[in-house]
Amino acid sequence: MKIIFIPDYRHTNSYQGNLADSLSKQGAEVCFGFFGLFAVLRSVLKFWKPDILHIHWTYPYILGDSKIMTIVQSGGFICELLLLKISGISVIWTVHNIIDHEGKFKNIELIFNKVLSRLCDKIIVHCNYAKKEVMRVYEINGSSITVIPHGNYIGSYENIVSCSLARERLKVDMKDIVFLHFGQIRPYKGIMELITAFETLSDQKARLLIVGKPLNDKVALDIMNRCKNNTRIKTFFGFIPDNEVHVYMNAADIVVLPYKDILTSGAVIIAMSFGKPIITTSSGCIADTLDENGSFLYLNTKGGLLKTMQRVLNTDKAKLQSMGKHNLELAQCLGWDDIGKKTYNVYRETKGCFKTTLFHQRSKEI
Repeated sequence: MKIIFIPDYRHTNSYQGNLADSLSKQGAEVCFGFFGLFAVLRSVLKFWKPDILHIHWTYPYILGDSKIMTIVQSGGFICELLLLKISGISVIWTVHNIIDHEGKFKNIELIFNKVLSRLCDKIIVHCNYAKKEVMRVYEINGSSITVIPHGNYIGSYENIVSCSLARERLKVDMKDIVFLHFGQIRPYKGIMELITAFETLSDQKARLLIVGKPLNDKVALDIMNRCKNNTRIKTFFGFIPDNEVHVYMNAADIVVLPYKDILTSGAVIIAMSFGKPIITTSSGCIADTLDENGSFLYLNTKGGLLKTMQRVLNTDKAKLQSMGKHNLELAQCLGWDDIGKKTYNVYRETKGCFKTTLFHQRSKEI
């Protein structure tokens, strides 16, 4: 069975690579498609005779610089998918987000996603909450939706640096309590609220590391202006190479991810895979992924984040380490072999997957 993944985000997120590797163990051949104009058709032409087109994120193909361009790109993408369907190629969509987090032309995007949800042969989500949200927002029934959890990142990144060496590199004292915010820095992740809460903490041993690539220059500048007079906050802006992730994770006592709105979170899985306790909101798939034995979960209400961070400061480091170990055990249950088998079974169940299609009938000479 030949599968095309779009878009190709392997260079920034090992999720797709891990899934592709697990599918290859099931006998599937996974190819990675293109970005840009006519991306779907160009991908199909290059990787001839695919059985499945598996969409992971839609916004690179539908969101333009204006409403008109968004409508044009969305319409073109739908037309490409219709051509695939006519040709007998099945379409799978893993819904990671209901709509793009920045909400750019969200009404148009929502209309497109509703259409797409009806075109797809199967939809994959990462938890039961996500399934209910997809059904509610896209106004579809659940018969085409399969729940498959997000796999772990154990072994995806180097993990050889000690806490003491990591802190030495980052110029952080071993006696400090280090909060880490890790991942792409975007407004929906509550970074400004995190800074405000952290500034309120009176414990001078508390440190906050903000690590990741800001969404744009404005976001970066706003954070720098907020933090420039606070020596307890360190920022590390930019894409973090895979072989540097362990430095920040192993320097931290706890990872803090104060999402305003979330469906699924790769950053939560990364923190779990490094055996870190987590502060985050009890929303989206997070409530199905974490528990209070490994995390400090709070409601996204006024003062909720600050009170939770104060709880952490009143928790001894041995307890935090024990909570992190629990999260690692939870992450070990999210193995890619099982996820690959479940995903492969979705492919097999998909109508048209093994049909003799118009594309398959094309002669070998062409």
